[in-house]
Amino acid sequence: MTLKIAIDLDNTVFNTAIIIRDICVRNNVNFGDLTSYNPYECVPEHVADEIMMAFDSVELRNMPVLHKKLPEILNMLMVHPDIDIYFITERPIATADMDIGQLERAKIKCDKNKIVNYKPKIDALRNYGINLCFDDSPIVVADCLAHNIDVAMISNEDTPYNHHLRGKVEFYPNLVDALAARGFIKS
Repeated sequence: MTLKIAIDLDNTVFNTAIIIRDICVRNNVNFGDLTSYNPYECVPEHVADEIMMAFDSVELRNMPVLHKKLPEILNMLMVHPDIDIYFITERPIATADMDIGQLERAKIKCDKNKIVNYKPKIDALRNYGINLCFDDSPIVVADCLAHNIDVAMISNEDTPYNHHLRGKVEFYPNLVDALAARGFIKS
């Protein structure tokens, strides 16, 4: 049986928080105030607008991976005969072409049909028969739990919006640690 894995892009593979932190600094907003995954709930509207527009920016497309070993690890797992990896994201504006370009620049080899930009993400996870999801979104984590999809949350200093779930769900500071804990790689 093939294990179908979904991996989020922003703040799971790529360090999107760099852009968001910069937007907060420029607007005199404390990055730690982003206590909700929806920026409109916790920062002024003009700051939330700028954050959402950043998801269609050149800067986002050039964000570094969160862990330097991630491209090598993901490339190894993507050719494993018993694992089927999808990158499933809810980027507000991005397209699969943009997402594949970002993955390619990061030296992550991925077939375009393995990239899904869909909202709500839970529908894509269910439609693709995902067994395991790695994500930073508290909404996606809750949806996975409600639909019996195994989930591991990525939670670190750059994800203040999900810290309230620490200790309530399985969480890791980065995807490499999560993959090691799950036995996909040696730590």
